[in-house]
Amino acid sequence: MSTKEVLKKYNLTEGTVWKIMLQFALPIFLGTFFQSLYTTTDAIIIGKFAGKEALAAVESVTALTRLPINFFTGLASGATIIISQYYGAGKNREVSDASHNAILFAFAGGIAFTIIGCILSPFAIKIIRVPEEIVNDAQWYAFIYFSGIVVSMLYNVGSGILRALGDSKTPFYFLIVANIFNVILDFIFVVFLKLGVAGAAIATVLSQSISAILIIISLTKTELPCRIRFKKLRFYKKHILEIFKLGLPIGTHSALYPISNTIVQSSINSIGVDSIAAWAVCGKLDFLVWAISDAFCVAASTFVAQNYGAQKYDRAKNGVKAGLIMALSSIAVVSCTLYFFSGVFAKFIIDDENVISITSQIMHFIAPLYLIYVVYDVLIGAIRGIGDTFGPMTITFLGTCVSRILWILFIVPYNHNLITVLTCYPVSWVITALIFVTYYIKRFSNLGKEVKSI
Repeated sequence: MSTKEVLKKYNLTEGTVWKIMLQFALPIFLGTFFQSLYTTTDAIIIGKFAGKEALAAVESVTALTRLPINFFTGLASGATIIISQYYGAGKNREVSDASHNAILFAFAGGIAFTIIGCILSPFAIKIIRVPEEIVNDAQWYAFIYFSGIVVSMLYNVGSGILRALGDSKTPFYFLIVANIFNVILDFIFVVFLKLGVAGAAIATVLSQSISAILIIISLTKTELPCRIRFKKLRFYKKHILEIFKLGLPIGTHSALYPISNTIVQSSINSIGVDSIAAWAVCGKLDFLVWAISDAFCVAASTFVAQNYGAQKYDRAKNGVKAGLIMALSSIAVVSCTLYFFSGVFAKFIIDDENVISITSQIMHFIAPLYLIYVVYDVLIGAIRGIGDTFGPMTITFLGTCVSRILWILFIVPYNHNLITVLTCYPVSWVITALIFVTYYIKRFSNLGKEVKSI
C-alpha cells in the first residue's frame, strides 16, 4: 500500500459519518474488551484458585494502581489531540516531531512513576484501610504492578499516537496477542506455581511488556507520518508545552477518577472482605460498559480533532451525535443483561454464595444507571477534540470527585452500608452529565463561527 493510500485509509474527514465512527470505534472497543477480558480472567483464576481473600486483595488496590497510569496517559493525551489536529490540517512534519516527543516522554515518565509508585505504595495501602488479613497480598500486587508501569505507559501512548491518525486496528491486534499470553501466564504462575496474587501481577506486567514491544515495533515500520526513528527521539520544547497545556488538565481529569474511587474503595474496605470481593466481581461483569464508553469517547475525540483541524465543523458535530446514539443503544442492551443475569455470571468468577448475593444486589441497583455515565463520557471526548481540556477537568473535579467525597464524608456515616456507599456513583453521574450537556451546547453552538489556528 502506497503512502498516499495509507493516509487516505486513516482519514476521518471524509466518508459517511456514522460508518466512519463505527469503523474507528469498533477496534477500540474490541481492544478495551480484550484488555478487560484478561483482567476478568485474572479475577476468575484468582477467585477460583486463590480464594475470595486474594480477589479482595487485588480489588482493594485497583484504584490506587490506576492512579499514576491514568494521570500520565491523560497527560500524554495532550500530544495525541494535537497530533490529530495536525494530521487533519495536513501538517505531517509536526505530526512526526510530536510523535517522537510523546514516545520519549512516555518512557521518561514511566521510569519516574515506577520509582515513585514502588516507594509510596506501602504507605498508600495503610491510608486506604485495607483489611489486615489481605494487606500482605495487596502490597505484593501493588509493588509488582508499579514496577511495570513504564511498559504500560509506552503501550498506551504508542497506541494513542496511532489512533490519533485514525489507525485503531493495530493496537487492537496487539492487545489480542498480549491477552492470550496473559491467560497462559496466569495459569502458569497462579494455578501451577501457586504464586497467588503475586503470580497474577507478574503475568499482567509480562503481557503488558509484550504489547508495548509490539506497538513500538509497529511505530518504527508504519508508513504514517508518525513513524518513529530512534535517532530522532528528543524533547521538542514546543510539543512539551503543548503536552502540558492540553494534557495536564486531561491527566488531572483522569486522575480524579482513581482518587475519588480510592476514597470510595477505602469506605468499602471498612465494610469487610465479602463486600470488597463482591465489588470486585461487579467490576469484572460491567467491563463492557466501560469498554463501549471508552471506545466512543476516544472515537469522538479523534473524529472531532481531525475534522476541527480540517475546519469541517458541521461534520464534527454530526460525529458526536452518531457516537452518542450508538453508545447509548449498546449500553442499554448491556445494562439489561447485567440487571437480569448478574448472579449467573458471578458464579463463573467465585463460588462464595454470600459474595454472589451481594453482587446481584449491587447490579440491580446500579445497572439501570450506566446510561447516564455514557452521555457525558462521549461529550468529554468531543470537547477535548477541539482542544478544550481545562473545561472537562474542572467539571469532572466538581461533578465527580467533589460530589463523591462529600457523599462519603457527610452521607455515608448516617447509614454505613455498601449500597449507601455506592450511591455516590449515580449521584456524581447525574450531576456531571447535566453540567457537561450544558457546557457542550455552549461550546459547540459557536463552533466554526471563528476560525481558530492550531
